[in-house]
Amino acid sequence: MVARAIVLTLGLSDLWDTPYVSHMVQDLRTWHDFFVKARNGLTPYVDFSKEYPVGAGVLYWAMARFVDPEDLRQTVLVHGLWMGVFDLANTVLAYRLFRAKNPERALAFTLLFSLNLTALLLGPIRFESALVFFVLLGYGAAAGGRPLQAVAFWSVGFWMKWLPAFFMVAQEWRAFVVDRIRWRWLRAMGAFLGVAALMNGPFVWAAWRHGSLAPLIAPWRFHMERPLYWDTLLGVGQIWLGPLPWERYGSWWTLGLVVLALVARPRLRLEYKGVLLCIAAIVFNRIYSAQFHLWFYPFLLLGMITESEGRLRRFLIIAVALDVLNAIVFPLSFTLCLEEIGGFSPYAAVANGGLWTVVFSAAIILRTVALGALAVLLLKTPPVDP
Repeated sequence: MVARAIVLTLGLSDLWDTPYVSHMVQDLRTWHDFFVKARNGLTPYVDFSKEYPVGAGVLYWAMARFVDPEDLRQTVLVHGLWMGVFDLANTVLAYRLFRAKNPERALAFTLLFSLNLTALLLGPIRFESALVFFVLLGYGAAAGGRPLQAVAFWSVGFWMKWLPAFFMVAQEWRAFVVDRIRWRWLRAMGAFLGVAALMNGPFVWAAWRHGSLAPLIAPWRFHMERPLYWDTLLGVGQIWLGPLPWERYGSWWTLGLVVLALVARPRLRLEYKGVLLCIAAIVFNRIYSAQFHLWFYPFLLLGMITESEGRLRRFLIIAVALDVLNAIVFPLSFTLCLEEIGGFSPYAAVANGGLWTVVFSAAIILRTVALGALAVLLLKTPPVDP
């Protein structure tokens, strides 16, 4: 918490006018209109839409009363304080989970969980901390033999970002294939639908009475129509090679990889299956934001903590390299590359690129290689039950 407070303070003071911070807080700029409308008494998903599911909307709806939308620095401060509360809760939860698995390594792994570069740089200005809170609650329930409670917690997280669906499916797939529990998935589905009804029901009712469900449907449509982002493997290909017509199939490749990750090694422990699914979801995706790593870092550490010294060393080398490369991609080289090429477009690297464009491109490629190496190491894990 102290380290994140220091990073937030530096970002709001000495580093505020730097292009790095300007790019890092861009996501919060996109919430400006949401905050304005919410403060004016309008209801999200009824009077207006946002590209995130209702769980995220409710979080920012509650935050809106404390935010001055016209003061970006104050908005960043408020957001950082809100995420700090989740960070504190997550640290406590993570330590308890680590201690249950390996008391001798618990403190060191809690520090890795809290002080990795991605978390320090992006935790205060993204809402992954809130998402991770429900992911950890769900994992704790699963590890404690309460699978339906785990589904309930992950379902709440799902309505912030859709990632926790991977963990629900992985848990129930293992139960079906390995443990031969044939019908529990129906109860899990019931738990998921129950949470969905509780979280979406009031908005559905209000939107229906308002005359249109369009604001509720808008997040789904938005993600189906999102353009290619440049800080991805496919995006880097286009700034060097020009338009790649087949990049449109990136989402289908991602779906195929996710299915493969689900069915491969059905006895793989839940922690590593969750990491594998996250890797499959981002490695060739058309959208790959640096904070996506915070989705799987907790699961990776929860698996690593029980590894032998030899395998732990290999995991640590890959994990540290992956985190450093992620920070190099964004915000470091992204910012400097953009200054060089003036804007992301096909052939921009060829026309105007320099050293930092090469660094940006190489870091994205090496990050993908690191993800692949991590996936291979995960697949070689002995099938030890939790």
